[in-house]
Amino acid sequence: MKEALRLTQEKRIQPAIMITHVGGLNSAAETVLHLPEMSGGKKLIYNQIDMELTALEDFREKGKTDKRFADLADIIDHHDGLWNREAEHYLLNHWI
Repeated sequence: MKEALRLTQEKRIQPAIMITHVGGLNSAAETVLHLPEMSGGKKLIYNQIDMELTALEDFREKGKTDKRFADLADIIDHHDGLWNREAEHYLLNHWI
């Protein structure tokens, strides 16, 4: 853990590459129960929001019916397809 933190601080690794899904506390239990059969990398759960677990690559499609997902997709695209601080800030300010 210490080495991973050091490498991150030195910008030799980028943990954001591993995040493939984002969801709210309401999706945590189901995510944990089905983790072995789920594809992708890390699933990031925000305990202060209510949002189904969603793959980053699905944000654009969901954005057709929910502008918040379209906005997140734009932010992620601007950051080379990676979850990032700007996306997190948007999420925490627009989801309940």
